[in-house]
Amino acid sequence: MIPNARLILGPPGCGKTTTLIRIVEEKLAEGVHPSRIGIVSFTTKAVREFLSRACAKFNLTPKDFPHCRTLHATGYHALGLQTTDVMGSADYRKVGDMLGLVMEGQERAYGEDGIAVPTVLGSGSKYLSLIMLSTYRQSSLEWEYNYAGNYNIHFSKLVQVKAQLQEYKSKYNKYDFADMIYRYVQISEPPYLDLLIVDEAQDLTPLQWRMVEKMAERATEVVIAGDDDQAIHRWAAADVGEFMRCASHVEVLSQSYRLPRAVWELARRISKRIPDRMEKEFLPRDEEGEVHRVWRLEQMPIQRGSWTIMARTNAFVDDFANVLRKHGFFYSRNGRWSIDQTSLEVMATWHDLIDGQALNIGRIKTFYENVPKMGKNPVVKRGATKLLDAADPEQGLTYEDLVARFGLLAPRDADPMDVARLSEYDKVYVRAIQRRGEDIYKEPRIKISTIHAMKGGEDDNVAVYTGSTKACVEGKHPEDEHRVFYVAVTRARNALFIIESDKKYRYYL
Repeated sequence: MIPNARLILGPPGCGKTTTLIRIVEEKLAEGVHPSRIGIVSFTTKAVREFLSRACAKFNLTPKDFPHCRTLHATGYHALGLQTTDVMGSADYRKVGDMLGLVMEGQERAYGEDGIAVPTVLGSGSKYLSLIMLSTYRQSSLEWEYNYAGNYNIHFSKLVQVKAQLQEYKSKYNKYDFADMIYRYVQISEPPYLDLLIVDEAQDLTPLQWRMVEKMAERATEVVIAGDDDQAIHRWAAADVGEFMRCASHVEVLSQSYRLPRAVWELARRISKRIPDRMEKEFLPRDEEGEVHRVWRLEQMPIQRGSWTIMARTNAFVDDFANVLRKHGFFYSRNGRWSIDQTSLEVMATWHDLIDGQALNIGRIKTFYENVPKMGKNPVVKRGATKLLDAADPEQGLTYEDLVARFGLLAPRDADPMDVARLSEYDKVYVRAIQRRGEDIYKEPRIKISTIHAMKGGEDDNVAVYTGSTKACVEGKHPEDEHRVFYVAVTRARNALFIIESDKKYRYYL
């Protein structure tokens, strides 16, 4: 328990972020400088949402809130790390070679701090996962090994992998993601804060709680926010028990501004299946809303409106993606459109050029960098991109200018899809989308996602597939499955569609 903390329980759509911003507003009104306010969270999404709303409301910039970061980014900056200090794919590959294991992966950006996080695959990935979980959970390797129950890996090898990894990191002064938290707890000096806010705290691991406790020691006031019913990251070592014990003073936000009554009632029935939860009463919106049960995607009115379709695993999401593509629906998945966005940008530029518009040099350069320069039908001459360096950056360029001076070869009647080098497969798909009257240059109104990836989001119309897996249904903690589907159904603002599964392993809603 954190002595100076109060816990705010925020059921779905009850204005948790709005409440936290109001608390910040009160502190600013008291004369507290933004640099004396800390906001940390497990997720980048939560930090970004808070920053965007707070900066807009108070006419500030993210730089005014230097302590508004994810917990990992907080550790990264406090330790004075640079991107070269973080274990990357090449580092893991070298460690794998030393051990006779495959550790292959690629980097992905984390947040806005330039931290590259490798996704490691191969025979060594399961060993790395157990080592990371042991650090986050502050448990022994033996405990993690027995808890996982995966006897396709060997405990002696697990010990060897950990020793080799530690030796490599020590020799080259490298840090992995968990080290950013672990070393912060060991050696860092937290800032003195007038207010520390910990958001989405139900998803913190024991190690992250030790970090929060250390930060709280130098904070005058601590506000912890979250919802135990939405704790869906046990697989990543999150411990909802620590969340439930973190403060003696508890406030419940009691009015949902998202859930209509029909969705709220279904959500309540699910939450009552969760044992040992924190009891909380909250009210729905006045609207009745809709809950429907269907067997196929085609039975839903997805021809109009904004939609989010969720499933338990990426394999199920793949199935929905195939169905949507087959029927000519435009969609996005984890922010990526179902048609390559660079190709769409090329097509949009081509449309504007042949319509007679004068375009800025930056847009033209992007166009030139992404069109064919060789082969049967080149769009621009080889080396034409360099010619643009001589163009006046303040002057717009037309189709005629580009043909006359900058190596544009494609005739006016060239198909935009050919200019963008779309495959025949994609061309058929684009034409099907356009026959539906959809605008391929605007954000798709249909999103598909795993339930975990959609946490924190909402939509007018939500569809939830009940299919699951043996590991999920027959796992050691059946309450986790209740929490996952509680999160799923509570994303709906108006209509909720339950897509029933006939598979052996499914969740019964």
